[in-house]
Amino acid sequence: MPLPIIILLLTATALVWKLGYRRLGRVMLVSACLLLYLLSVSPVAQWIAAPLEFAHPPYRDQAVEAVIVLGGAHRSDARKPVTSLLSSTSMVRLSEGVRLYRQNPGARLCLSGYGPNDTLSQAEAMAKVAIAMGVPAQDIRIESGPRDTREEAMVWALQLQGQSVALVTSAMHLPRALYLFEREGLRPVPAPTHFRTGALGEFRWHHWLPKASTLAIVESAWHEYLGLLWAKLMTFTSEAG
Repeated sequence: MPLPIIILLLTATALVWKLGYRRLGRVMLVSACLLLYLLSVSPVAQWIAAPLEFAHPPYRDQAVEAVIVLGGAHRSDARKPVTSLLSSTSMVRLSEGVRLYRQNPGARLCLSGYGPNDTLSQAEAMAKVAIAMGVPAQDIRIESGPRDTREEAMVWALQLQGQSVALVTSAMHLPRALYLFEREGLRPVPAPTHFRTGALGEFRWHHWLPKASTLAIVESAWHEYLGLLWAKLMTFTSEAG
């Protein structure tokens, strides 16, 4: 991830400086600070993340038999209402999934994801919120076993092969998710949501001010690029073997 890399670079800078290589130390220090600044401003974050988020168009009313919503995160807390059960990412994904479900009468809402540190799995948590939003329990299918996107693709491919499905997940995550689902033989209709960037346009002066939230966008994009590369590498390795 970018931030650990910058921290390692700063640590190496201190070591180089202590060893007496002052000129090299100055170059490394300036490089680390410049890198941290660039990765924390909106124009650079947009340039890095937008190709992922706008790789596929939004859902355009295509008829589907099932709507798959990929898991995000949640935390059970009896002090909070059901609408606070899901993380902001999961809530946006589920809201889009429920919207698509309602646009396709007779469709099923398919929810997946496990819960390693909670009494509820991610799929069960989303189902609980979906029912509170008015989705009949009999229209919901739950898969609590999958631990990652690849396992979600494998599970739903076994159950929904040959059916028309929509795949709902965060826009930045969608390219990797679609690749993994297509590897399993499904051809989902892309339904990106939870966009964190906008179209590239005119930037104001304040967009060049560094923000931790902007760095978080870059880290998410970095994670997805690495994840997609890893998925393709695993595919190549399995085919070569």
